[in-house]
Amino acid sequence: MDDVKINNSKTLTLTLPSDADSNAVSVTLTHEFGDVVKEGVSATRVSDGVYTVTFGQEASGIYVLNSAGKYRADFAYSISSTEYTQSQYINVYTPYLGWGDFVLQHPELSSFVSKFDLYEGKARNIINTFCGQSFDFYENKSITLDGYNHSNLHLPIPITVLRKVTMNNGDSDSEVIHDYTNAGLVNIEKVRQPFNFESSYYIRFKSESVQTNSSRLMSKYFKNGSDYKIEGDFGWRYVPSNVKQAAELIIADLMNGDSEYRRHGIYEVDMDIVKFRMNNSFYESTGNIEADVLLMDYTMFIMDYII
Repeated sequence: MDDVKINNSKTLTLTLPSDADSNAVSVTLTHEFGDVVKEGVSATRVSDGVYTVTFGQEASGIYVLNSAGKYRADFAYSISSTEYTQSQYINVYTPYLGWGDFVLQHPELSSFVSKFDLYEGKARNIINTFCGQSFDFYENKSITLDGYNHSNLHLPIPITVLRKVTMNNGDSDSEVIHDYTNAGLVNIEKVRQPFNFESSYYIRFKSESVQTNSSRLMSKYFKNGSDYKIEGDFGWRYVPSNVKQAAELIIADLMNGDSEYRRHGIYEVDMDIVKFRMNNSFYESTGNIEADVLLMDYTMFIMDYII
């Protein structure tokens, strides 16, 4: 799986033993949430059996890969009238710190420029695991969840813009119960939470009487056994300053090798007889105490090691 920074272009290459029938290779790009991003894109033949497709910037100025997450590109083609499909995967991520900002604070580490993305990726993964969340942005995507008879439906990642909610999407009883473009279907709201521009981990039915598209009175609960497709913008529109600062500290540690002992839970070394003392809670740290403090406000849960 190739890593690609958000809002950048990516070219994928399909290599076949011979040309596809009529040189027709169609590519469909799907986000891991299930949203089809691009469908039926024609790949370009560059040589015998070799086809490429580029997902880049569109005429609107918006990049195809403008949302974080995993993407699957399905190449569909035929050889001798037999249909085939091959898949390739892309991981689109939001960098928590750029090289320019880092080297400004650590000019003595300028020799690591060629390996910076590798160290930044390690630091990012450490932070994500420590915090129990990532600080990525998912624009114009959808999440489908069961209602579980909850009055407040908990989302796995915060929603910044709520656009549409469909109950039992794709089923015979599918019904749109919220649509921000239709004044008669504004039935659901985000549960207001401070900071991060009122993004929220919860949505709920509005307090006033709720009517659906078919004028059927709804309860104020998301029904158990019913799926709700929630469409909007999710995640973090920006990387918080504390997270950037923590990434800087962890990257510097990794480059300097300063966290070698702490990364293995060693908190005391007695060089006289060579004794190592291990911390029973070594999973509770990023390996840098200052980084831990910076990330405290963004930590969803604390990992521990059970013996």
